[in-house]
Amino acid sequence: MKSTITTLFAVFGLFVASCGPKLVPFTGDFELETGLNKEQLKNVQFYNSGPIILIREINNNTTQVIRGDIKMKDDKQLEQIVIPPNTPGVVINSSPQRLGISFESGTDRYLVFGQNQHQSNAYTLLAKDWQNGIGSVEYDGKQFKVNTESASTYLIVNTKRLRSLKVSSRTAKGRAVGKH
Repeated sequence: MKSTITTLFAVFGLFVASCGPKLVPFTGDFELETGLNKEQLKNVQFYNSGPIILIREINNNTTQVIRGDIKMKDDKQLEQIVIPPNTPGVVINSSPQRLGISFESGTDRYLVFGQNQHQSNAYTLLAKDWQNGIGSVEYDGKQFKVNTESASTYLIVNTKRLRSLKVSSRTAKGRAVGKH
């Protein structure tokens, strides 16, 4: 009897553990399976699977005339935005097979993700063009560069599958000889 109760608790424990959250790639197939519409997508918490690093070079070229000499100063400054893996993001706009995901506050602070056939239709970071493994994306109204590692980052969502488990239990009282 003791082993039966222990087994029942073990099965129940496994059942409860299987109902917990699970991170899965957000793919075109998953989108179709869930049937989420545009408004429902805005209520889904998205995360990025890997780091996204945006880099923009700012040139501060100045030319001055000092005592008859032309002095040119060529300063370079880099602006870098890092979005670590598993950063929460929200949908701010969507179109067929594309999602604008914002990982921070701001009107134009979002990145576009779309279905990638080379990654099982997962929604990966999209760039406008690629040259030598470097992509160009628009973020906060400015042009930034991303590398191929950032471009292979895809969206993941937290799913929780709820299952119903009904247990009927009764205790047998025993049976004496001669009583039917």
